[in-house]
Amino acid sequence: MFNRLSFGMRGHDTKAEDIESLAEILESVGAEHVQLALKKSFKDVEWRNSVLTPELGRYIKKTLDKHGVRVSVLGCYINPVHPDENKRREEVEWFKAHLKFAKYLGCDMVGTETGFYNSKEETHTEENYQRFLRSMREIVNCAENLGSIVGVETVTKHSMFNPKMTKRFLDEINSPNVTIIYDPVNISDINDKEEQHKIMDEVYSLYGDRIGILHFKDYEVIDGVKEGRLAGDGVLDYEYLFKYAKKYSPVINCILETNNEENFDTTMNKIKSIWDSTVID
Repeated sequence: MFNRLSFGMRGHDTKAEDIESLAEILESVGAEHVQLALKKSFKDVEWRNSVLTPELGRYIKKTLDKHGVRVSVLGCYINPVHPDENKRREEVEWFKAHLKFAKYLGCDMVGTETGFYNSKEETHTEENYQRFLRSMREIVNCAENLGSIVGVETVTKHSMFNPKMTKRFLDEINSPNVTIIYDPVNISDINDKEEQHKIMDEVYSLYGDRIGILHFKDYEVIDGVKEGRLAGDGVLDYEYLFKYAKKYSPVINCILETNNEENFDTTMNKIKSIWDSTVID
């Protein structure tokens, strides 16, 4: 009965310089929603907490509404484990301001990755995980008070770097106001489909019911180097992924990453074809 993949794109992947042109581009390519990172999309604005007023939020929402587009993710990609404590505090406060702003946009979630502390080795320590958890407890407490949702993305080089760590975080933060942004490319560095399947098995067995949105791109590993591709143009097994996604979230948003207004439609149709033809075992 329910079976639908809703396609969106990142605002900063387009040539738009203002919200009006962005809304027009999104409508013209058939995107239903947008991941909007304010600092990346509108670089001529001197962004600070005081700029995020209710009226600005309503204006952005009204402009997008006229073109049948909504904000699915308000991108606020902070570093919650910044080595400089003063800057870490600034990052946390910036995210909290986004949580309040999100309500005026009517958007689904405010999203972030989980940060990097000096080196990959230091980032993957227990000490850094506790630093990350401290920042996120404050952020999630704010989200709960506001009725907003925090979207958190796992990336192999960051503080939350694999499925087991993600599950640990969800258990310890223990909040219904947290959802997972799942980008399968960000936690897979291999061409081998069997290993990809094992990672997807683990993701969905541990927290498949907590995934709120999917990020799509692709990759190949050439001479040991991971090279990016558009979704469907690399080695990621989308059919295997969709067997899980259709079971756990038969109606869900996805963001096509790195696609611009010239190639969005082609990639969308390619991925939609795989989705439509995928049969759940």
